[in-house]
Amino acid sequence: MKRAMNLCLHPLALLATVLLTLAAPVPASAGIQQAFLVQNSGWMEPFYADPASQLKPLVAAVAGAAAEPDDRIITLAFSQSHAEHHSPQLLGEGNAASVSGLLAPLTLARKGSGPALADTDFQEAIRGTITGPLHGQSGIIWIFTNNRNSPGNDPATAARNRDFYRLLHLEPSITKTVVFPLKMPLQGKLYSARGLMVYALAYGEPAAAALTRILANGRLSSVLTRPPARLKPVDQDALRIVPEALLDSPNMHASLGSDQRTLILDVEAASLIPTVHLKASLQNQFYPYAISNASVSAQLHAPGGVQQAIRVSPDRLASLPPGARQAVDVQFQLPLEQVPSAWSAKAIGAMGKRLQLPMLVTLDLSGQQLALPAEFLAEMQQLFPGDPLAEALVPPSSVRSSRAQVPLLVRVQYPLTPVLVVVAGVLALVGALATLLILAGRSSRYPVQVDGYRRQLMLKAFSSQSVLNDQGEIIGEIRRGLGAPRIVQVADGHTLQLL
Repeated sequence: MKRAMNLCLHPLALLATVLLTLAAPVPASAGIQQAFLVQNSGWMEPFYADPASQLKPLVAAVAGAAAEPDDRIITLAFSQSHAEHHSPQLLGEGNAASVSGLLAPLTLARKGSGPALADTDFQEAIRGTITGPLHGQSGIIWIFTNNRNSPGNDPATAARNRDFYRLLHLEPSITKTVVFPLKMPLQGKLYSARGLMVYALAYGEPAAAALTRILANGRLSSVLTRPPARLKPVDQDALRIVPEALLDSPNMHASLGSDQRTLILDVEAASLIPTVHLKASLQNQFYPYAISNASVSAQLHAPGGVQQAIRVSPDRLASLPPGARQAVDVQFQLPLEQVPSAWSAKAIGAMGKRLQLPMLVTLDLSGQQLALPAEFLAEMQQLFPGDPLAEALVPPSSVRSSRAQVPLLVRVQYPLTPVLVVVAGVLALVGALATLLILAGRSSRYPVQVDGYRRQLMLKAFSSQSVLNDQGEIIGEIRRGLGAPRIVQVADGHTLQLL
């Protein structure tokens, strides 16, 4: 897990210092820690006063969709600490099913015993969660807020939000951040609201991997139906390749895997050619950003450290909205040395089935310029008037490149002919050995003449026999292989002849 570094931003200096001195580790569980922070300061009054509010059911539903059975679920309320009031306030911990009951009695926080409602401090809430219930260990922090950060009743909430957004972009220990802007018009006795913001912050690399899995498994999308806006990182997974047709390769087929990322090439071994000419499109995965401008380069990575350049034409992207595609022509050479021969043990072992060869394609964007579409900006201003959310979503100017990794799976269909030939050869060899064994065990009669007298000798294959005369003396030796016997020795003064 990454440790935080000191930030040059004054409002965040305390947070960076605390993150450098995290509490002692606690025993790790098989799951991930997930903290659900629900804002209950005065600005949230409509979400607690309006009977139509779906705030608490929404938090419980998100927890149910995001959590696995072995995850540690922590429920907290946050506003701003003041005198006798502490923020964030631990409501309890358990599993996802406990969230609804823990939130049921939650109401607006007050500054003390008087009627004044509590203010809001986002940084304090995050800092207190990490150093408190998370014990300085990796975890996902979910924040449910109306997006008004007002520590000390500061009317400059936009400036305070800018500090918070810088934290999300620049704090290295926060490894992944996505946001869900939701439409939720409510009317309280004091204030009104148009929208609710749901943040998901991954603290540490294990949490980033867990958040990626949560966003990919589809359960969360049944609760938060619009795609999340990505705040961080914006240097990964910018594009995906969508195959459309293979040119000059009638016996090759291209498709996308079930994960909608893996590029699959199916080909018969007899039709395998080195050049792959693919008509495809590059799809912008950078929601909510449009790729205003970027140069594209690609490379193929095969097992054994083999790397080959991929030609992408055109090699520039311009004004590509989120989710939109740009048609491209892709050409690359398959490393045929990585493809086993049809007569190899690996191919024969496949028994005429497809042999899978995993590879990897990297897509790099350089000179990357991202922009927020006008319609998205207008929607955010309607949901959160006066909030600099548009500034928060624009990546830092230092982020000018990104890389996407696209798995490539080459599936080679091998014929049964080599398998049948090998099987036939094995059967022939077994038959020949069996024949030899039968012949070796059978004796044949051979006539011989010993010192002028005719005799009959019995010989098995691959055996020898001494020849005796009438006086019982050994006068020679006859040896037999698989065929006819031969004389290998005759004593002086004697004659031995095969008839």
